[in-house]
Parts: sequence; structure tokens; C-alpha cells
Amino acid sequence: MKISKLLLSALIGLGLTMPLMAGSATSEALIAKTAKSVPSISPKDLKKMIDNEDDLWMLDIREPYMRNEGSIEGMDNAAVGRGTLEFDIEHEIEDKDALIIVYCRSGKGAVLSANTLLTKMGYKNVRYLEGGLDGWLEAGYSIFNHFGELQLVK
Repeated sequence: MKISKLLLSALIGLGLTMPLMAGSATSEALIAKTAKSVPSISPKDLKKMIDNEDDLWMLDIREPYMRNEGSIEGMDNAAVGRGTLEFDIEHEIEDKDALIIVYCRSGKGAVLSANTLLTKMGYKNVRYLEGGLDGWLEAGYSIFNHFGELQLVK
């Protein structure tokens, strides 16, 4: 158990120090504006839906090299990188009426991806996870990777 907590701390620490999602003032403004028009879901509400086994898809839009950090376990999961979303999503999730929860590490890419799915790809029931995996962990929930279940140690 200690190794898992130590590993997660290292992964989160690396994630916080790496400028993977550091944006410019323009991109931050775009994300903030887009977030106002795209439905979201809180980590708490998503956890309830997962626990209730509600019918939903978890869509991880992080690039493949980022997915080793861990993911949220849901009923159905799909992983399509943000860079190939428009090309690959219809192969992963065919049902345009399905409830899709989009997530990434910070939630920023998920906002833009959810907007694309709703406004350009014809999907009708899409939400983004507020705060992404960081917000999920901060709320006290687990992620899972090849080491097993991991939680944020505060």
C-alpha cells in the first residue's frame, strides 16, 4: 500500500511540474468561455453514477503516453486522444445518444473535446468532468493503473 501512495505522489508531482497543459491567456480564455456553454459533472455526481451502475461511457481524451498515470473505472470506457478525436470517436462510441463523460488530467482538454462532440460531431448527451483526474483525486476518489488502485495522499 505504501508503494502505491508513494508512486501516486511521484506521478502527481511530476504532473504538476510538467507544463503539459500550461496555456496562454488566449487558450485559457477560450477554455473559460467554452466551459460556460458545455455541461459538466462534478466528481461527486460522477462517483454516484458509477456506484449506481448508470449507463454511461467514460471517454479519456489524454494522449496514449499520459494514460499510464491511471484512469477512472466506469462501466464502459473508451480512450481517444484529443489529437485524433474527430477521426476516431465514431469507431469507439457509435451511439450518438449515449451519455459520455469526457475527462483528461486537468479538465481543460475535456471541455474543448466535449464541445466538439456536441457541436460538430452530433453527440447529444456529453459532459466533461470538472477538474479532470486532478479534481477526481482531490475529491478523494481512486484511479487505477497497472500498479492497482491509487489515491491522493493529503
